[in-house]
Formats: sequence, C-alpha cells, structure tokens
Amino acid sequence: MRTGLKAGLTVDMPAKVERHMKPHLQGLVRHPLYATWAMVYHMETVSRMLLAPYLEPHEEAVGGGVLVKHLRPARVGAPLHVVARLVRVRGSRVYTRAEIHSRGRKLGEGSILQVVMSRSRFARLLREAR
Repeated sequence: MRTGLKAGLTVDMPAKVERHMKPHLQGLVRHPLYATWAMVYHMETVSRMLLAPYLEPHEEAVGGGVLVKHLRPARVGAPLHVVARLVRVRGSRVYTRAEIHSRGRKLGEGSILQVVMSRSRFARLLREAR
C-alpha cells in the first residue's frame, strides 16, 4: 500500500434510493423502501473509494467482513449521503466505519473490513473459486 493511509481519512459519496434497491427476497417482500443489501453495497463502495488511491499497481483488495445496522427506512427517491472513515490499518487489513444519512437522519451504520493482497494471490483465489 502507498503511504498516507491513516486513521481519520474520510470519503463522502452522494447517492439516491433507486427502484432496483428495494428488497425482493425471492418474491417474499417488496416494500418501496431502501433494502439492507443496498445499504451494504453503498457502505462497501464508499469504503473501497477510500482505499483505492492507496493500492499499488500490483495489489488488489477483497471484502473480508461487513457488520451493518439498518436503523431507519427511506423511500425510493430519497437522497443519500454515504460516508466512510478509516479506523485503522493492521498489516493487510483495512477497517472502516460507514454511515448513511438522508434528510438529516441516520439510516444506517456499519464496519467494513477489506483485505489487501497481491494480484497474483487474488488470481489464485479466483482459480480456486471455480
């Protein structure tokens, strides 16, 4: 990893609850609300945005863990403000905290773990996943 990846760094990302972000759950539930899976997607995305500039050309990162609390609902069309803050780096592990707000209300919060590895190791993992 490049130097400069330090606790406290933040990344902000605007987003919006789109129709495809509703829960589907194999047809069991179809609320017109922001699904938890979409919240996880946004938190992982903003966490990767934070890490990406610090990856060397020979490095890749993969998700290692997600812990999310979905606190409040938001309807389709609601504006979102997604923020990730770097908590710590321990060797190849990068830990971030993420929050999602809409119209001044916190919708969710979570912890994201990304693991940095060489692209050659990542390629081996891909081959093994067949």
